[in-house]
Amino acid sequence: MSSSLDKRSFGFLVTGFLMGAADLVPGISGGTVALLGGIYGRLLAAISAINLSALRMLIKGQWASVWRQIDGAFLSTLLAGMVCAFLVVANVIHYLLNNQPIMMWSLFLGLILSAGVMLLRQLQQQGALVVGFVALGFLVSALLSQLPVQNAWDVVSGWGYLALLGAGALAVSAMILPGISGSFILLLLGVYPFMIASLAGLDMPVLGTFFLGCVVGLLTMSRLISWLLKHYVGATMSALTGLMLGSALKLWPWKYSLTYRLNSAGEQVPLLQENLWPWEYTSLTGIDHELPIALIAMLVASVLVVRFGNIKLQELGR
Repeated sequence: MSSSLDKRSFGFLVTGFLMGAADLVPGISGGTVALLGGIYGRLLAAISAINLSALRMLIKGQWASVWRQIDGAFLSTLLAGMVCAFLVVANVIHYLLNNQPIMMWSLFLGLILSAGVMLLRQLQQQGALVVGFVALGFLVSALLSQLPVQNAWDVVSGWGYLALLGAGALAVSAMILPGISGSFILLLLGVYPFMIASLAGLDMPVLGTFFLGCVVGLLTMSRLISWLLKHYVGATMSALTGLMLGSALKLWPWKYSLTYRLNSAGEQVPLLQENLWPWEYTSLTGIDHELPIALIAMLVASVLVVRFGNIKLQELGR
């Protein structure tokens, strides 16, 4: 029994690590990893259990009861894995995205497409597929991926701390949705460079406001999705699958930058990009499209999803 628990805990730790690594990349969501790892329903249930009842027990000193209600062992193990990812792989991912971008984006694209196909197949087999909601989710995700990044100060100076509160709520909500990246939402809102600078400078009023928005968004969105999964699991999962598949447009490896912006470090980074076919990419940029490497990376990603994917639709509506 102890060996089984240790194995499960290690699995949660690894899943948390992969969720953290995913959240470091604009365009990838930790929610996608949670879904692939078969823990999405449990994660939403645990977050939703953080409520007034838990707060009252906490005030009364009923620590053990609170820990059981919020599935504390599960959440803390996931969080430990995510923290490890932030500390260990941030520089590695940053290096690979800068030096092997086509291979890395192809790997991510393969993960998303394989997971999406797996979900569509399961939904169809169980008679729960709602094509209209798949299309709606895809359209929302695709439109978000094509929006240009905004200027940080246009947002923050206009609305102040209220904007930061809303940005935190939206970003963390996106992080638990498969297919939508919280960091990408911050880029769209124009708050990402501002938050990176605030984090580097330890601006506590800004960070505190943003964190409060994250807490509000996390508790609200987790309850909403849990309720939807309980009452409309087919339609909800169809929409979430569409969101995930729509993010493929953001992850497409062969992009041509139309315009640029300055980031918080004063460096030029792409602002608006166009997806190209591999041969068009080489023709326009003069850079090798590396199509064989890209296809191998997508194949590896597909094998990983098929081998280790643990999506259980029947557990999501409980």
